[in-house]
Amino acid sequence: MEDMKVRPHYILFLLMISPGFGQNLVQNGGFEDFVSCPVKMSNLNKDAEHWSAPTLGTTDYFNECSRTKLGVPMNFKGKQEPYEGAAYAGLYLFAPRDYREYIQVPLKETLEKGSRYRLTLFLSLSEKSDGAVMDMGAVFAEKPLSVHTKRELSQNELYTASTQTSHIKQFPVTGYYQDKQNWMELSFDIVSKGFENYLILGNFKSNAGTNYLKTINTSKREEGYSYYYLDDISLTYLGPEYKTDEVYVLDHVNFNFDRFDLQPKAEQSLRDVYEHLKKNPNLKVAINGHTDDLGSDEYNDVLSRERASSVAQYLINLGLDKNRITSKGFGDSKPLDTTLTEEARRKNRRVEFVMTKFEDENP
Repeated sequence: MEDMKVRPHYILFLLMISPGFGQNLVQNGGFEDFVSCPVKMSNLNKDAEHWSAPTLGTTDYFNECSRTKLGVPMNFKGKQEPYEGAAYAGLYLFAPRDYREYIQVPLKETLEKGSRYRLTLFLSLSEKSDGAVMDMGAVFAEKPLSVHTKRELSQNELYTASTQTSHIKQFPVTGYYQDKQNWMELSFDIVSKGFENYLILGNFKSNAGTNYLKTINTSKREEGYSYYYLDDISLTYLGPEYKTDEVYVLDHVNFNFDRFDLQPKAEQSLRDVYEHLKKNPNLKVAINGHTDDLGSDEYNDVLSRERASSVAQYLINLGLDKNRITSKGFGDSKPLDTTLTEEARRKNRRVEFVMTKFEDENP
């Protein structure tokens, strides 16, 4: 048998790197950072750091440093204190002839495929609005959008965009967004596809498709305006989206000969697994260790068992009930790749886990 101290085995976990819990992935989510104090209307692209308008709609930027109609709390659309800090953005979610304004921002990092995130923002209807809507949505894109239109960004319009985009997702509603004094909190969760680098916000529906409530008497022929302030926009990581009865391969764990070494990224991956199991007490987990084809069958069987057991023990040390976890080694009997190349062997040196539901022992 080859000297295993000279040629160590490695088991690599292949889960994506987990961003820190609680970190806001939206750049300048509170609009506090600015290039220039706003002087002119429709100047978000030049004034607010990181933010831009993805269409010809002219989104506004408000800051208490301004001595024009773009000040805080008083501005050309009424009076509103920021939800936090000294600034916010403003845009039309409803206007005559389907005129729309949107707001776009790069994320701090590409979202990890299969992970869950929570998008949250705060919204307030301006005092000079004619009516309120209950249609606010979000789109994620691989690259920044630049669409030559002043009208709504429909799903068909997004299909023809020069970059990959998500489907439009609407914020859940319980009624019209008609509060002109207080900030209303909107939030939803997504599961990432793994390409999302930009966030776009606005009303993606036409006037005919928008739920609009007139709050100020206007002519029956006039469609009216709904202008909203936006503040404190955040996107936070919630953890991987695990499914039952599916095999997952973990990442960032290196095993050398007679050694168990967890890197910080590996610890985060295992904490993700633990947190999911903690939130779902009806689930149990099986940890399975595998090796490559180098070494004897007897050695590989022992090696795979010990490493699976080490990972299981780490989860138990985090607080997982030992009755909810099993570990088993398969040696080199279940390779992912049988080509006997170095790349194939790297894939085969792994630890997997499968989550399943507890079977009812007394049906």
